[in-house]
Amino acid sequence: MTRAPGGLDGCPAVADADSRPAITGDLLRYGLALAGPIGSAGAQFLLSLVLLRHVDPAGFGRFSFLLIASQLGSAVWSALFLAPLPQVLSTTAADAQAVPVRAMISANLCGVLLALLPLALVARSVGEDWGAVALFVGYAALALMRGFARALGYARAQQRRVSASDLLYSVVLLIGTALLFGGTVRGTGGAYAVFLVATGAGLIAFGPTFLAEQVSGFGLAHLRSYRGIWRAHGRWSLLGVVTSEATGNAHAYLVTGFLGAGAFAPLAAAAILIRPITVVSNALIEFERSRIARALGAGDPNEARRAVLLFRVILLLSWIATAAAAAALLWFDPRLIYPAQYHIHVLAIGAALWMATALLRVLRVPESALLQAGGAFRPLALASLWSAFVSVAAVAVLLLVAPPLWSIAGIALGDAMCALLIIRAAGRWYGRASASALSPQP
Repeated sequence: MTRAPGGLDGCPAVADADSRPAITGDLLRYGLALAGPIGSAGAQFLLSLVLLRHVDPAGFGRFSFLLIASQLGSAVWSALFLAPLPQVLSTTAADAQAVPVRAMISANLCGVLLALLPLALVARSVGEDWGAVALFVGYAALALMRGFARALGYARAQQRRVSASDLLYSVVLLIGTALLFGGTVRGTGGAYAVFLVATGAGLIAFGPTFLAEQVSGFGLAHLRSYRGIWRAHGRWSLLGVVTSEATGNAHAYLVTGFLGAGAFAPLAAAAILIRPITVVSNALIEFERSRIARALGAGDPNEARRAVLLFRVILLLSWIATAAAAAALLWFDPRLIYPAQYHIHVLAIGAALWMATALLRVLRVPESALLQAGGAFRPLALASLWSAFVSVAAVAVLLLVAPPLWSIAGIALGDAMCALLIIRAAGRWYGRASASALSPQP
């Protein structure tokens, strides 16, 4: 039985017998989707706090900047493989899914090899020694492989396998963080080594079947099949990622490039306070993107709309909880996590600017997941393009007239533009989808 959301059809919402199991199922799915990523991010958060106290600001700045570089790689992978994957599989017959999967496996492995040199050059350019560079590159490459494995697991509705990988990654990362705290491993190189081992463990958790599929599914001939996916989805998605990176991290590249990693350290330290929001958003967008794609592929736009609404509620609640926790920490005792090198008023201003930026991101993420699931990558790319112009220009101007901390306000302006354009694009997409659903079928 198809059940319309209560109140949307002009009738009062009625709690029928189907609603409670549906809500319970939603909460259980959210709990399972969040448990692993929250554990992973919690372990990363602890590692960042330990490193914050064990290295100088320049070292923490290098570490934070290279994590952003690694996340850029993950974002590029999301554009090329992770975002198109659920949409492609949801619109492909089950007996024909091997072709696009093998195409993506082949392109993914080739991409990882091509990414090694740029990652090494970036790590060396910010001042890491060659040992730390090798450890960072190894971690970043395995992270790309694991990201593809998680997306494929979600697209195939293998959520427990994804959660098992997240759990093993978190446990190993916590053990490594304890070793870093105790001084067994040291410095930024030690932190990259911990990430490398934890990421490898998380990848192994997908089992020999996944690893065998990566080997058997690889073939240069399959790369030709990926060209169709690239033309349909990848090129617009990649443009969106590049411009989104400019929107969200222009401050990191400009501040580090012109003023050095030490100048970037206070901005990165303040950004730690919004990490929980980022965790929830990143954890759920892959889960919801696949869920919405399956609903759209099954011709159920009402289920997709309900998923978007619930997604927004969860994100807003996470923002409120994070903002309250950050305010309490800064009011009562910021030295619980921040050493004396970081001034309280700088952290307070930075936290306020980051919270405003995070709220703007929360407002746009559900619609972004909807458009990705529906294959509407072009409007996402155009929204990111305009917002990137705003962010880069605003950050550049603010760096000329104000201290580096205020460059975060330029990021907020770009995110405001991005949120406005994506919400408008989603509204138009809803309109077209509704008109298509109401049109008579032949």
